Amino acid sequence: MKFLSGLVLVCALAATSVPAHAETVSARDIQAAVDRYLSGDEADAHLVGGPGSAGYDSGFWIKGGDFSLRINMTLQARYEAWIWDSSQRAGLAAIPGNPNNPAGRAGLDHGSGFSVPRATVKFSGTAPCNISYYLELEFGHWGQDVLDQQRNGSFVNNALGPLQQSLNYDTLSEAWIQWSMSDLLNIRMGTIATANTRQLMIAPELQQFVDISLASAFVGSLMPGATDRNRDHGVGIHGSFGCKNEWSYLLTITNGDGGDSIRNVIDTRTSDGLAYAFRVNWAFMNPIGYQEGALRQKTCQWYGEAGAWIYYYADRFNRPHAQVADSIRYGLDLAMGYGGWSVNASVVNTATELAPNTNDYEALAWLVQLGYHFPGTAWELAARFSTYDTTNSPPMTLTVPAGGTAVTQHPLGHGRVQEIAFGVNYYLNGHGNKLQIDASIVSGDSAGSALLFDTFTGYPGNNGAAGTGSDTYGILLRFQWQLAL
Repeated sequence: MKFLSGLVLVCALAATSVPAHAETVSARDIQAAVDRYLSGDEADAHLVGGPGSAGYDSGFWIKGGDFSLRINMTLQARYEAWIWDSSQRAGLAAIPGNPNNPAGRAGLDHGSGFSVPRATVKFSGTAPCNISYYLELEFGHWGQDVLDQQRNGSFVNNALGPLQQSLNYDTLSEAWIQWSMSDLLNIRMGTIATANTRQLMIAPELQQFVDISLASAFVGSLMPGATDRNRDHGVGIHGSFGCKNEWSYLLTITNGDGGDSIRNVIDTRTSDGLAYAFRVNWAFMNPIGYQEGALRQKTCQWYGEAGAWIYYYADRFNRPHAQVADSIRYGLDLAMGYGGWSVNASVVNTATELAPNTNDYEALAWLVQLGYHFPGTAWELAARFSTYDTTNSPPMTLTVPAGGTAVTQHPLGHGRVQEIAFGVNYYLNGHGNKLQIDASIVSGDSAGSALLFDTFTGYPGNNGAAGTGSDTYGILLRFQWQLAL
C-alpha cells in the first residue's frame, strides 16, 4: 500500500510540480517528498497501535493498541401462560386508555403466547488512561405499549407516584464511562445500576429461574428504572479490598426520579432531590459472584457471600422548597453453595414518609431459593418461595405542589401476596445456551392484597375485583430458550 501511495505521489510531482521550462526534478527531491508523505502514515499507524486484532472470547472483541471493543448479545425466546384462578375470572378490570377494553372483560380466564422479552446488545471496552465504558441497548418484546398508557397517567409525575417514582423503559438501558484508579477505587458516571438487593444485582442471563422472583420484582417497582434492573442517571464509586479482595462495595448518587428520556434540567415534572445508595458484599467463604446456580462450584467445597444495602431518596421541589417524600429501602441477603447445592435468601424493608401527611407507607419482602445441579450432567432443579407484605401501609393522600389536586390512593394494596415456584434447567452450554421451564403459583391473604403488574416477569397485576385477594390469583407457566453470546 505504501509503495502504491509513493508511486502516486511521484506521478503527481512529475505532472504538476515541475514547470515546462524547468529542469527535471532530481531523485533526491522525489525521495524527500516520499519520505515526508510516508512519515505521516507511520505516525497514524503508531497512534492506533498497529493493525489490531479480533476474535471471540465470551463475546466478540476488537483490539488495537490501548483501545478495545467487546460486543455481547442476549436473546430470550419465551412462551408464557397466565391462568387465572376460578375466583378471579369474573369482572376483570378495564385497561385505562385502551379503547378496545373500556369496560373490562368478564370471564377472561387466561392469557398466553410467545415473546422475546429480551433482545439485548451490549458494547464494552477500554480506552487509554485506565478508562473503560459500557453501553446496553434493549430491543426486547416486553410490553411497552401497556406502559406507555401508564406514562400518560400519574406514574409520570413523581409527585403523584413517589413510591414508584417515574418509569424508564427506553431502548437505552445502561451507559457509563469509568476511570479505574485501583482495585479499591473505580469511578463511573452515566446511566448506572444502583445498589440494591442481590437478585437485582445479578444479570438476567445468570438467573436460576426464567426471571426474578415476585419479591424482587416488587422491590424493583419501588426503585427508579425498569423493574427488572434498577438504573438511574448519576455517579457511582465501587471497589474491592481485603487480603483476598473478599470485600466489595458500591456507592451511588443519582437523580432518584428514574431514567427518563427527558433531562432533568429541562423537565418541569422532576424534583431537585437526589438518591443515595450503598451496598457492601462479603465473600466469607469461596466467592460465588453475582450469579445463581452451581455452575461455577466444585464438588466438596463450600461457597458463601453475604450482603447488606440501603437506598435513600429525598424527593423535593424547589421554589418554593417542598417535601414530596422521603423514601428508604434496605435489606440483607445471603448466597451459599456446596457442590451441586445452591441457596439464595434475602429480606427487604421499605418505608416512605409522605408530605404533608407525614405518615409511613411500609412494606416487607423476602425470598428463599434453593437449587441442585446434578454433578456431571446438564440438569438442575430449583424451588423458591417469595412474598411481599403491605399490611402496614395505610391509604395515602398525595398533593401536587403549586395548587395541584389531591389524590387518595392505595397503590400497593393492603395485604400479603406470595409466590411458590418450581423450575427445571437444562444447560446446553452453561448460562450461555440453556433451556428453562418453571411454574409459579401466586396467591393473596386478604381482600385488600394487590398482585404486582410487571412486564418482564409476566405478572398481569390485580384484576380489580373486590373481595378476591384472599384467594389464589393464578398460575404463571414459562418456557425459555436463552442464548447469550
